[in-house]
Amino acid sequence: MAAYAFPKSARLLRRSDFLKTRQAGSSFADGPLAASFLARAGALTRPGIAGGMARVGFTVSSKVGGAVVRNRIKRRLREAVRLELSALPAVDLVLVARAPAVDASVDDFRRWLRRAAGRLATVRP
Repeated sequence: MAAYAFPKSARLLRRSDFLKTRQAGSSFADGPLAASFLARAGALTRPGIAGGMARVGFTVSSKVGGAVVRNRIKRRLREAVRLELSALPAVDLVLVARAPAVDASVDDFRRWLRRAAGRLATVRP
């Protein structure tokens, strides 16, 4: 099912992309996650069109837990983003897990992403 894929083109992988998004973008914190986002220059605003897909990166600090806990949170976040990616606007998005993320399920993260999508849609390039 390509509609639910999480391709490499939809991921933030380079440190420079993370830093640019955190420094030049807007941010908010709510519940188990904090987010920084930056509109993608030259990206079309509709998801599903080339260049119009969100790019997402994850950060889970060692303050949240040990390696096993951090990896579990990242797996849950990746799954939630994979399922909700088509609903996200064309932004670079850095998700930072906070302490309550330890107890959050994939469904909790999906609900958070759906609420956040409205906030992200208001950003302009």
